[in-house]
Amino acid sequence: MNLFSKGKVVLAAAAAATLVLTGCGGGSGSAGTSNSSATSGEINLIAYAGVWQDQYNAAVIEPFKAKYPDIKINYSSKRSSAEMLSALQGQKNDPATDVAIMDNSVSTTGNTQGLFDKIDESAVPNLANVPEKFQDKNGFGPVVMLDAVGLLYDTATFPKAPESWDVLWDPAYAGRINVNAPPSLLGLSLTAITSKMEGEDYTQSIDKAVAKLKEMAPGVQTFAPNPDEYQNVITGQTVLGLGQNARGQFYSDQSNKKMGVTFPKEGTVYQINTVNLVKDAPNKAAAETFINYALSPEAQTAFAKALFYAPSVTNAELPAEVKDRVVPTDGSLNIVPLDVQFLSSARDKWTDTWKRQIITK
Repeated sequence: MNLFSKGKVVLAAAAAATLVLTGCGGGSGSAGTSNSSATSGEINLIAYAGVWQDQYNAAVIEPFKAKYPDIKINYSSKRSSAEMLSALQGQKNDPATDVAIMDNSVSTTGNTQGLFDKIDESAVPNLANVPEKFQDKNGFGPVVMLDAVGLLYDTATFPKAPESWDVLWDPAYAGRINVNAPPSLLGLSLTAITSKMEGEDYTQSIDKAVAKLKEMAPGVQTFAPNPDEYQNVITGQTVLGLGQNARGQFYSDQSNKKMGVTFPKEGTVYQINTVNLVKDAPNKAAAETFINYALSPEAQTAFAKALFYAPSVTNAELPAEVKDRVVPTDGSLNIVPLDVQFLSSARDKWTDTWKRQIITK
C-alpha cells in the first residue's frame, strides 16, 4: 500500500514538546539560483523544536557537518508542521528555506500549493532505498521517518498498560486527563480513532465521534497541555494523555519509567514525516546533499537510537533493543487509515467543531 495514495493514506501527527525558536538564515542570493555546490555553502532547514531538534541535531546534523565541513546549516525550529507551512507560504515568492521536515498531511498541502520541488534521484541516490509505499506518487519529498500516536499513562496509577482508548472516558480518571485539541494533529487523530470506535466513516461524518468526545470533555483537565503532554503525566498533573510513541519512549527513559506509552487495541494512526526540497531553494545543490544524507542508513539508524523513530529506508539495521521500541511498519500494528487529501480539506472544519462543540470550558 502506498502511504501517499488517495483514499488510504496513513498519518498521525504531533507537535514538538517545547517551543524553541531560532533564527533562520536566508539564502545568500535570489530565489531560484543555487549559491552553493553539493559539498559547500549553506542550508536553511525548517523542522521541529524541542527534544526533536536536540536529538536530530546530535544524531544527524552534527555527523553531516563532520562529513561536509564546508556546508553550514541554519536551523529554524517550529512547534508544529502547521507553523512550518505558514512560514513557507509567507516565503513563496522569495524562498529563504531549502529543506523542510514535516508531517506528511501538511507537506501534501505544500505540494499542491507549489511550495516544494520533486526529488531527483540522480541528485539523491539514497531515494532508491526508500520503498515505494514510502515515496510520493508524484515524486515529491519521501517519508524520512515514521512514528504513531500512543496513549500516555502514569505507571504508578496503571502498573499494567491500559488496553483500550475507553480509559479516557472512565470517570475514575476525570480531571486527570490531557488531550491535545485540534489543530494539533494529535486531536485530529483522536477524532478519526473515535470515529472508527463508533462505527463511523469519518470522511462522511464525524457526528458520532463528536458526541462521544463531548462525553469525554468534562473529564479533561486541559486541551492544551503545558509545558507539554509528556511532562504533565511525568509530574503527576495528569495520569493519561495523548502523545507520540517516539517521544513517549524517550521521556519514559528520562523519567525512570514514570510514564509509559502504549497502542490501544482499537488502533492508532501513523505520524509520518517527509523530507522536502523547497521550490526555488536558494541552495539547492547543498540541500539535495543533505536530503540524501537524511535518507542514509547511518542517519536513519542514529536517529532511531536517539529518539525511537522508525527508519523509512530498507537498509537501516537497528539493534534489537531499539527495534522493539520503534513503531512497527510491517503491518503488525492496528492502523486506522487516514486520507491525507481529505484531512487537508477537513482540518479547519474539524478544528472549528472541536472549539464550538467539544471544548466547553
